[in-house]
Parts: sequence; structure tokens; C-alpha cells
Amino acid sequence: MDDHDPHANRPFALDEAEKERRLAAVKARLTIDTPPPPRSASRSGGGWFLPALFWTALIVLGTLLAGHWLGGRGDTTPSVRTDGSLSLRLGPGGRYEVAGSVAGQPTRFIVDTGASLTSIPKALGDRIGIRECPAIGFDLSQADQPGCCRRETFHTANGSTEGCVARVPLLRFGPFEVRHAQVAVMPAIGDRALLGMNVLKHFSLLHAGAELSISAAQRP
Repeated sequence: MDDHDPHANRPFALDEAEKERRLAAVKARLTIDTPPPPRSASRSGGGWFLPALFWTALIVLGTLLAGHWLGGRGDTTPSVRTDGSLSLRLGPGGRYEVAGSVAGQPTRFIVDTGASLTSIPKALGDRIGIRECPAIGFDLSQADQPGCCRRETFHTANGSTEGCVARVPLLRFGPFEVRHAQVAVMPAIGDRALLGMNVLKHFSLLHAGAELSISAAQRP
């Protein structure tokens, strides 16, 4: 029996499918996981741009709104119209203020429609020369002089306080004047006088938004 294999000298061959499989396996072993490239400096540093843009826009918007608000309320200088009326604009703290004088001494008034009596600081009363009335007697001051001051107790929202009431020869505010007006001399009302209804009742008051117009009352 001839044990020689007739196929022994035939060259070794793989079919195409096997070649593709083995080639794919070799490629898989040679593949190296490559880390992603680092982010460029321009991208990594750009994270601040959007927040900065947001805050810049917010600041600009706030500035514009503040300018608009102040434009409507910032100028509180009183003005006298051609018809002789006094125009006041609402100022800080929601108050109307106007320059004036009491017995020739300059002061600033806060218009207080809730006060029945005009009040002045004691320091202003001292400059005017207001003195306390004697315990018994009459006010003998001349018409062009401040009257003596009679002691009174005033009841306010903050409690009771002591003061006195006197007559002043002349009170002025804006283009207006009132003669022989009574004023309360108060020890603790700050450096502003309060223009109360005993003076304001002689005038016509008209509110329109943030503006107060004061004009001479129409006589029948």
C-alpha cells in the first residue's frame, strides 16, 4: 500500500472569507485607543464670555431704567407758571418741598396736607425772636413782630410732645405770602418747616400724578 499522500505537496490556501476574518482580527489587536485631542486654549478660556456678556447687558439695562426713573423724578425744582400757580414735583421720600421764609428768615417747607397747623423748628423760632408768653398777661407785640408763644401739648402719630403756638407777621413760600399766620414752634422736627392746612386752606391744591399745583383760591 502506498502511504504517500497525493495532496502533501499542494500549497496551503485559505478561502477569501477566512482571509478577511483573520485580517480583521489582526487589525483589532493593533488598534490603540487614542485619547481625544486637548481643547484649544481659545475654547477652554471662552467660558467667561457668556456670563460677562450677561452681566454687562444687565448693568446697561439697569442704568437705562434708573436714568428713565430719575428723568421723571430727579428734577424737583419748583416752577411758577405763567398763570401764577406754583408747580411742585414729588421729591425723595415722597414729599413736596418748597423754599420760603418765616418773618424774613429763610427756610424750606415740606407741604403737609395732613397737618392742621404749620410748624417750624425751635431753632428757626429762636432766630425769628419768638419768646414764650408770660404766665399771666396779654400778647403786646406789634403787628409786624412775632407774637409770644403759648405752651401747648401736641398729639401726633409718634405720641405727645410739648411745643408752643405763636403768630408770625409774614410767611412766604414760592410766589405766595400769608400774613399773621399761626405756627407751632416744635423742638424736634428736624431742619424743615411743615406747611400745614391753616396756610394751605387759602389756596387751591391740585394733584396730578407726581405733581402738585398750588394756585390762589378763586374768590366768589
